[in-house]
Amino acid sequence: MNDLPNTLNSEQIPELIALLPEEDPAFARAIVVSRVAPGDCITSPDTTEQYLYILASGRIQFVVLNREGRSLVTAYIDPGSIFGADALIDMDEESHVYAQAVEPCTVWKLTPEQAQVFSVQHPVLGLSLLLTFGRRLAQVENRLEDVAYRRLPERLAGELLRLSQYQDNEQVRVSHQLLADTLGTYRETISAILRDFKRDKWVELGYRRITIKNPEAMAKLAGEVHP
Repeated sequence: MNDLPNTLNSEQIPELIALLPEEDPAFARAIVVSRVAPGDCITSPDTTEQYLYILASGRIQFVVLNREGRSLVTAYIDPGSIFGADALIDMDEESHVYAQAVEPCTVWKLTPEQAQVFSVQHPVLGLSLLLTFGRRLAQVENRLEDVAYRRLPERLAGELLRLSQYQDNEQVRVSHQLLADTLGTYRETISAILRDFKRDKWVELGYRRITIKNPEAMAKLAGEVHP
């Protein structure tokens, strides 16, 4: 069994997980490596219990579909995150969540039996699973608070700033539809607000590109402090 260091922060977990195939040949032989293109579905409500999934690289969003087929993005996860807990736990509640790649992803898969064995041998897997749960829950709570207390233009401005920070670029690569899914509204509504932002010279619009020209004004609208 690989013991965890006496002092461990969440930033070290992706590094520890990335080293597991090198440190444990049995683990390397057990995992099934999948490479997923942006937009492709990794899990559906019918397949979450088939594997335990470890995100080795890329970014994933979790999406819920309503009866009309509209999408709502509930959370994002980054490398080192683990999902598909149904493979480890007999969940009473039926899942309605899809996991979808936002950018090119590498995903490791373990069967339920393998997941149980390796989660005992490598406690970092269980810790990462708990942290992933916690981060997803925190994001859902934040989105509920946004919906309850902030107007859509404020939420859109804040989301564009967050994407700009994540991508480390003033030109954000995102579609109007993805923004609509993230904020729980319609693409046409997002496009209308973005046209207002463009009229005010806050942004420039291109194909799947939004360039932020006035981050200070957008931060003020979103109620945030621009760095």
